[in-house]
Amino acid sequence: MNLDSAADFCPQCHFMLELPEVMDVIECNRCGYKCSITDYQPKYIISTIKMEPKSWLSNQPQESKLSDQSHRAVIQQACPKCSHEEAYFSTAQLRSADEGSTVFYECVKCQFRYQLNN
Repeated sequence: MNLDSAADFCPQCHFMLELPEVMDVIECNRCGYKCSITDYQPKYIISTIKMEPKSWLSNQPQESKLSDQSHRAVIQQACPKCSHEEAYFSTAQLRSADEGSTVFYECVKCQFRYQLNN
């Protein structure tokens, strides 16, 4: 019996049958059920997968996660545009793991966004 060949299930114990490449008899390894290869009626299983697009893949504009200012971290950082001394910040690992992270800033006053690579 060959595991690479097509397979079906035993009509008695429902164990997977391995279809022989050379022999004329199909035999269940679990219950011993036997049938001739000429009497064997294979069953075809067709499966389909319906893929739903993820919301982040759609072209629909989404609400910014940064719109809720109450949960954002603030740091003393001078804005290069208006010189205001406070900025929201967040970090992300955009490069390989052995390199520093990138720090993103947004001015509290004028909402100017800029970044710094560590």
